[in-house]
Amino acid sequence: MAWDFADNPKLLQSMHDAGINSVAFVRPDMLDACQNFDLKCIVFDERLAGHDWSKPFNGDQFVRNLPAVLSETKDKPAVYGYHIKDEPNATEFPELAKAVAAVKKMASGKWPYINLLPGTSKEHDKYVSDFISVCSPTALSYDRYSIIGDTGSGDLDPDFWTNLEQFREQAVKNHLPMWNIVLSSPHWRYRELTEDDLRLELWGSLVYGAKGIAFYKFISRELPILHAPDLGNFRDGPLDQFYERTPTWYWLRNMAHQVQNIGSILLKLQNDGTYHIGDAPRGNHGPTEQSLVQDVPGGEFVTGDFTDDNGQRYTIIVNKNLKRSVPLRPTFRPDIKAANVVSSITGEIRPLTQYFWLAPGQGVLLQLK
Repeated sequence: MAWDFADNPKLLQSMHDAGINSVAFVRPDMLDACQNFDLKCIVFDERLAGHDWSKPFNGDQFVRNLPAVLSETKDKPAVYGYHIKDEPNATEFPELAKAVAAVKKMASGKWPYINLLPGTSKEHDKYVSDFISVCSPTALSYDRYSIIGDTGSGDLDPDFWTNLEQFREQAVKNHLPMWNIVLSSPHWRYRELTEDDLRLELWGSLVYGAKGIAFYKFISRELPILHAPDLGNFRDGPLDQFYERTPTWYWLRNMAHQVQNIGSILLKLQNDGTYHIGDAPRGNHGPTEQSLVQDVPGGEFVTGDFTDDNGQRYTIIVNKNLKRSVPLRPTFRPDIKAANVVSSITGEIRPLTQYFWLAPGQGVLLQLK
């Protein structure tokens, strides 16, 4: 997903060409254009969401105006959901619940879209669990942009993993798909991203079982809706301020191709647990006796175990090192007799060999026997 506002066909064309297949903010009058580019959309309309994201959400206003918006959009095949609120406070949950219920009733099958705040504390655990119990969402979405850059050191932020594990646990427990919004256009205090950084954001989300990944932002400029403030210094997004493609656009297209080549398998997998080989960040742990992967020598890795509907076991292994490539020579649980690579380049399944390496931030999907 391009977590951005799309308002013209030129922009939609560039999103489509980069491998984007959904857009976070689209007005009703752009839905036909989105369909022309095979893009699914979260409908954004001030009649529903209000004009200022910082103001408390008004559930009654949403319910009152939803029928009018549906009359303009319900028959549009590009519609994936309806924007309700970004980064709400817990005090807003009762009002948000009204909107969620209305979308479920009047637009069955569409996503009542709410994106949650990041956080790593016990209070944030309660924030997420209260959201689920009060609002009964159809998916969990949150944003975390500080994988690198908060301190200026350039080091990997361990809270990136802590937050992922919190949402993974809640998603598995409540049988909800998880979406992660990651950084693609540095701004504010964040340093410029490398291709390795972008890879780790993507594969780091997949290894925790994410079913959707959104990139903030696609264009290096402030969000022109909801009175969103200009956070300052947007740069190096997939498109620059003049709609020209940057190196990030090409990195994003490459990674979109990779995910699409294995996506038919990924979408059928249920996450059984995620663990770290090497140092485990707060809230995470290393492999247990039940873990499919017991060790991967020569580096720092994060690994996720998965099962499909037929009982077939898979694992994703990600190289956490952002500076060097590493050979992939895992030691599996004793009952695992063979491992096949699901190629993100061709989609083919072939045996894992001793010559397989992972680039910085790169992950691999393995089918186990």
